[in-house]
Amino acid sequence: MSINKIYISILSIATAVLLSACSSGDSEVQTAPTEVKSVGDNIQVMAYAPPFASADPTDDPEGFSPYTPDKTTSMGIYMLSSEGSPKEEKLIYTNKWHAYFEVDANTTYTVYGYMPKTGDMSSTLTKSAANATLIISNIKAITTEDICIITGVNDKREGLKEGNFNWKWPISTSTEEESYKIHLLMDHLYAAALFSMKIDAEYAQLRTIKLKTMTLSTDKGSVNATITLTHNDTGASPVSVEYSASGSSDAVVVFNSDEGVALDVTNPLEISACFAPTLSGSLTMVTTYDVYDRKGYLIRKNCTATNKLPNMDAVRAQQVQLNLTVNPTYLNVLSDYDLDNPTVK
Repeated sequence: MSINKIYISILSIATAVLLSACSSGDSEVQTAPTEVKSVGDNIQVMAYAPPFASADPTDDPEGFSPYTPDKTTSMGIYMLSSEGSPKEEKLIYTNKWHAYFEVDANTTYTVYGYMPKTGDMSSTLTKSAANATLIISNIKAITTEDICIITGVNDKREGLKEGNFNWKWPISTSTEEESYKIHLLMDHLYAAALFSMKIDAEYAQLRTIKLKTMTLSTDKGSVNATITLTHNDTGASPVSVEYSASGSSDAVVVFNSDEGVALDVTNPLEISACFAPTLSGSLTMVTTYDVYDRKGYLIRKNCTATNKLPNMDAVRAQQVQLNLTVNPTYLNVLSDYDLDNPTVK
């Protein structure tokens, strides 16, 4: 099952300000600067994600579910012309996108990038006439962030499709507002696991399990992704990725609740996390939980269970659902209120 692909449009609500970036040569490597430029004019972003049933990004985005970041986040983005010194800029999202941009009129740019740009992540870009190679370094091997890469660019929603990365300003249009828009399609860099957790019906008559934390760990700490983006005008996916994992083991908390969340018989608790697909067979899940008897008394606190996950054989942009049912074969600790139940063994 594919994860939703994402549609984003960027609209300047003031003057036309965009990234100053260019390339000089077919194989020049462009290294992102470490500093972040000061905030300039506001950039309004409207984003949409298609439902799981629609994986075709060439469809007009009308009717797609709105996508808006639920917290402060950022995007690393390149805009290249035929001149100048290309570089990565950082778009910051709070309640709108904020960045400082500059573009030249009547100039065609190629646009590449990824989001969110977090932690120690950095990138370089090598461009030729046929494709571009984006290398993103120091990505966490497991993350709760859905890291996405730009796979298509256009000046309007109509005709937006994967494989085209060209954008030109100003756009021939009757309204000034339209001339400042950049529309982006984005796709997922990692695979995802969706944990669907519930409790066995018979066991639930005797015990309540409250999940407090879930941690995923692997034997690698970080990942470098080498992403080849092949230009095309057919709408075919331009993405090919090679992953290189390194570093020591790392663990990421993907669920946390101080009070704990009681597992239900019919309504599973859903928890998701993203990971490099090459790590599909080396993930371990550690959960902590409290156990209550059938009268609601706490009888075991901060119990820990460690489970090596099966090899999910996941690929990029695939979400694998793992259905987990808590169903112990015996009661570890008896409660006084269990004594009047002759079926307990």
